[in-house]
Amino acid sequence: MKRIKSQAMRIHLLCDHKWRDLPNLAALKLRLEFLGHRVLLSTTKDARAMIAAFRPDCVVFNHLFSAANRELARTLQQGGVGVVVLPTEGAVRPELLTLSAGEFSDYRVADLILAWSETSAKDIRDRWGFDHDRVPAAGCTRFDFYHPAFASVIVPRERFCATYDLDPTRPIVTWATQYGYAHLNGDAGSPQMAQWLRELDEIGVTTCYGRIGMDPLRIPGIHANGRAAAAQAFFALAKAMPDVQFLIKPHPIEELEFYRGRIVEAGCENIRFCPSTYIWDVLNATDVQLHRHCTTAVETWLWRKPTIELGMDPSPGLNWFDREEGSDMARDTDELIALVAAYLDGAEVDAERQAYRDAYVEKWFGTMDGRRCKTAGDLIDDFLRKRGKRRGLFHPMPGLRVSMKGALTAAARYRLGVLPDVSLVRRHRKSTVVAHDKLILRGDVAAYESRLRGVANLHDTKGTSRDD
Repeated sequence: MKRIKSQAMRIHLLCDHKWRDLPNLAALKLRLEFLGHRVLLSTTKDARAMIAAFRPDCVVFNHLFSAANRELARTLQQGGVGVVVLPTEGAVRPELLTLSAGEFSDYRVADLILAWSETSAKDIRDRWGFDHDRVPAAGCTRFDFYHPAFASVIVPRERFCATYDLDPTRPIVTWATQYGYAHLNGDAGSPQMAQWLRELDEIGVTTCYGRIGMDPLRIPGIHANGRAAAAQAFFALAKAMPDVQFLIKPHPIEELEFYRGRIVEAGCENIRFCPSTYIWDVLNATDVQLHRHCTTAVETWLWRKPTIELGMDPSPGLNWFDREEGSDMARDTDELIALVAAYLDGAEVDAERQAYRDAYVEKWFGTMDGRRCKTAGDLIDDFLRKRGKRRGLFHPMPGLRVSMKGALTAAARYRLGVLPDVSLVRRHRKSTVVAHDKLILRGDVAAYESRLRGVANLHDTKGTSRDD
């Protein structure tokens, strides 16, 4: 297929977490390459060194909440590099809405912010005085994977079940967990807790919690108690339904040993653990999904499947009423068993609830047409074409503070498929303080690109501005 003519640019996409962010960034990469650009997709961990090595015209960040990201964005702007933000999270908890709008950031260092929805985009525009061109409602690129246009990417139920030794003819109930700070409970004086508190304070979360009367020190305990209560109900459910198959899909930033230990302790042969599988592959095989305030529930709504809130952990001040309305609520084990049994016996999500879900998705996640990755790519392309090239390949960027050796070493790691926290000489990890399997490698990018080759709209010229 003929490529669209456009001024070729070098675009660097930064990936924070493989199991959350890689697929939609790989799709964006393919779209931008179709438009004629040269694109690098690499991990955020060695961003400065890889930017120094690649020398891009544009860098796409996942957020500008941290001082480090803002300082890097400012350095890039001063060096003639375009700064784009494609948010990792665009539908945040109620108490954090002003954080998403940039209250504690400096969005002036972003040239283009690809908000998920018009609601989010308007919040940013109103706070910063930006126009629609600078903050368009691009949609949630991650949700493209739930549209029929991306069906070829999804692992079929039968193949998924074979991977986890499951019977595709029997029902599957999935618990998608979200207790990312439970592991800090009881570590009040630890370096890990101190670092976490510093990060919360820096990005503004501490202030947001203060407005609802919440001490951040309580959050790990709330997560730990909620996880324990939900686990007790989940494992009781699994024991009560031995003919049903159960999955635990942990959140990408969670500690995994808690779940592995509970599975062994329960001794249930009908439970599987799947931390290293993309969520849409899990949900495609799932009949009923269990969660607590998790985006995975909204993803399940897109396939019109039942979702149940594990509400065994009431925490005044941390309610999320409009999110909860899209699911059934189980406040104890008996309610959970009854709800799951009803859905497995043939009950369906009623039309009124599904209509509510659809409206909620439109408000907070934008249009669901399977073309958000394409649209994001086209918006970046339009921005760069209008802006034009502002730097040469060898234009200096001293503000990066990266030596020639550092840049070359980072490039060598990338080329050789070595993680950025692994020594090239001794090949051992320098640090393991990262979430499970977080960092991407060049091979991960290539592997997911190959899965996306059959998605036609990533190579579609319709509705795309071009140079004629």
